[in-house]
Amino acid sequence: MKTTDILKGVIGLMLLLGFGMTAQASHRVLMFNDMATEKIVEMWPDFVDSVNGQSRGMEKPGERSIIIQAALSAHINNLLREQPTPPQFAEGFKILADEYYSRGGMTTFGSRLETADQVTGFQHILREDGRLPVRFAWSIETATQPLPAAAAAGLYSTIGVQWQGMAANPWLWLRGISSEGEWDAPNRACLGDDLPAKPGVDANEVKKVVEICPDFSSPVVQVLIRGLRSGWRFVGVHGVGSNAFRIFVRELEDAMKRNPGVLTLDYVRKSRHGFAHGTMTGAVPDVVAAWKKYNIYVPINLRRALAIEPDNIRQNYGEPGWKFLGPIKTLLDQGVKVVGEGEIGYPKPNTYFGLMDIYVNREISKGQEAERSVSEKFGQGEVFQPEEGVDRVTALKLFTYRSAEFHYAEELIGSLEVGKYADFAVIDKDYLSGPNTEIRDNKVIMTVLSGETRYKDPEFNPVEKQGAK
Repeated sequence: MKTTDILKGVIGLMLLLGFGMTAQASHRVLMFNDMATEKIVEMWPDFVDSVNGQSRGMEKPGERSIIIQAALSAHINNLLREQPTPPQFAEGFKILADEYYSRGGMTTFGSRLETADQVTGFQHILREDGRLPVRFAWSIETATQPLPAAAAAGLYSTIGVQWQGMAANPWLWLRGISSEGEWDAPNRACLGDDLPAKPGVDANEVKKVVEICPDFSSPVVQVLIRGLRSGWRFVGVHGVGSNAFRIFVRELEDAMKRNPGVLTLDYVRKSRHGFAHGTMTGAVPDVVAAWKKYNIYVPINLRRALAIEPDNIRQNYGEPGWKFLGPIKTLLDQGVKVVGEGEIGYPKPNTYFGLMDIYVNREISKGQEAERSVSEKFGQGEVFQPEEGVDRVTALKLFTYRSAEFHYAEELIGSLEVGKYADFAVIDKDYLSGPNTEIRDNKVIMTVLSGETRYKDPEFNPVEKQGAK
């Protein structure tokens, strides 16, 4: 079904950029005995190399049967846990969509797929039903796929570039390659010389241990760079600190020199390379200039930034660090393509507008960082860098039209216009008016996907007016 008119009182596509929850900086480890290690290596031939490549601050952890508690631990769970059959996966995902995505007003989201079983599961739903319960722009995950490094390194040059736009399939389209944890990571952003350690703190400890920068000896990073050189699109790779972006640009420019027949400036700009999280991006002049030159999109998860980075700034960087804390308004004013990023788990479906509230009010609840979200009542939380708050219309656009651009889908979704799909959410208040203190109080009462009602609040019973068309 196509829309034929703008609907009053309706908010268009609620787009979620979904990225997995990343384990924070930790020295905790998982240990395996020899028998367990042998079994894992049978299933995952380059296990030792992968662990050694991902680990920081310890010598040859894979050879010592040690796994850091990070993305790799989820990896092991995927290997050891019995995967659901395609019908079981389909049933589970439909429940998730009904209870989370649709209730939250979301009709499209983007994320990575970590295993071949997940890819098979989504294709099964598409084949059986002809559609998905939510539109999904997905990426191939290179860090948590049990794929031998040698095979992965040759993947891109063997099969060629595969990322697509939504027009290829309006329900499931491949948006590029991603990597969970192989670039930099909250709250261990790669900042280099952009943000020195504060006086009295061991600068070497901060730069060598606390911060995580791309390790080019890592098989996963090598795979990512091979993909970049072949013309694949980066999307969902951690881009947390300013220097990590700078390193990517350096690699991008090197790839352009190596493959000039494909990687022209026009090709790169149209690729819309993008990252994830952006918690300590800053607005460093040369990085901003590179983002604009190469048309790089910068998703920023402001909830996560305000939840985890203040303690990091206070402990390691001091006052200069606050300018690096998700400077949304500054980046937008300078012409950077900022994208609103959400995450599964934050917030709950009935408080989805809390994410947009944070972009406007820069307020987050107090307490343990893992629990920090928008406060139930305005004024009860902590406010960080209020001058970087944006207006409510801008916040909405970052999660709708700009997100659609990032997913190669702006021609079909992202706004309610003639010729686009009828994806929208009805809410109980007028989002575009009223005080900013009430943004978080909005509630989704109906979600429509391509003309089909996917969710309706039991207490919402609209009555059609006589003579209405």
